[in-house]
Amino acid sequence: MAKRAWLLVIVGVVGALVVWRLSRPRASALLVPWAHVVAVASPPPGLDWEGLDTHPAVKDAVQGTDPDRLRKVLHDAELQGLWVAVSPQALTGGDLPLDKRFASGGVVRGFRGEALTTHGLLYVVDETRWPVALSDQVLARVARGILEGSAPPPLDAFPEELTQRQAVEVLVLLSGGRGARLWRSARAQSIAEGLITASLAARERWEERTETMGGPLEDRLDQLDVEVAFLFDDGTFDPEAVALIDVLVKPQHGVAYEQPARWRYLLPRTTRAANTPTDAYRRLFRDNDLPEDSFERRDLRLYRLRMQTVSIDQGSAGSRRARVPSDSEE
Repeated sequence: MAKRAWLLVIVGVVGALVVWRLSRPRASALLVPWAHVVAVASPPPGLDWEGLDTHPAVKDAVQGTDPDRLRKVLHDAELQGLWVAVSPQALTGGDLPLDKRFASGGVVRGFRGEALTTHGLLYVVDETRWPVALSDQVLARVARGILEGSAPPPLDAFPEELTQRQAVEVLVLLSGGRGARLWRSARAQSIAEGLITASLAARERWEERTETMGGPLEDRLDQLDVEVAFLFDDGTFDPEAVALIDVLVKPQHGVAYEQPARWRYLLPRTTRAANTPTDAYRRLFRDNDLPEDSFERRDLRLYRLRMQTVSIDQGSAGSRRARVPSDSEE
């Protein structure tokens, strides 16, 4: 009898521990891989991130307005990024303190969103190595040549900064007076490689749709602008943060999702045309044969997407834009 009583006690204690462990708040799985982060707000449970008071230089910089200075002090402290409380207010402008811009989900030069949760936002230093202005001018001209049917140039013909190894996604977009006509993007290990792959894919796609595009590409290309941009995600939504989509997807953002072996997105200009970012997601799901209420599907990862236009080669009767637009920064 006594043994049975002790057994019941042990079972009860074990059960209580299991319930306690399951009921404890846990950090989002999106945050667990990150170790070198300074917590501007209280860190998530279970993550041993240092507080802001332990890094006075970072504290001073994040309360200022200069993102380059903040990047430097984070680098000097061997930190990868910042954890901030989420305060989804409509705060914009480079004159606001950086901590407020981060907390509102804003776009800050030199940083990108990594994880978007109901408890806070993780921003990390963006390590993308942007090409110099001289190289930028090359990109759209090379893309136009490939679209015209020329063989892609060898990689060693590109400036060195365009062949440096880094994970990038390059977008090639054809547009006219009435807006975008066709685009394709490619993920690659260098800017030059991505540019070639995206240009070839755009040419192939036009050829597949020649009738609906109004004729052969060689007959239309001179009338079109060729735009080259970089795409990169600016934060993955935690599954519990779907309600924050409309406040964290800013005018500079597109919406995107990823399934195994499938990556789909709407560019920022298309996302802005929807009534809300949530409606833009619904369109994206619908266009790709998913139910419009697919926000909580376990096989999807939802992102907000940024686009950095770096080069435009204008056609003879294209949109005649006077400058390269930036969809990426406040």
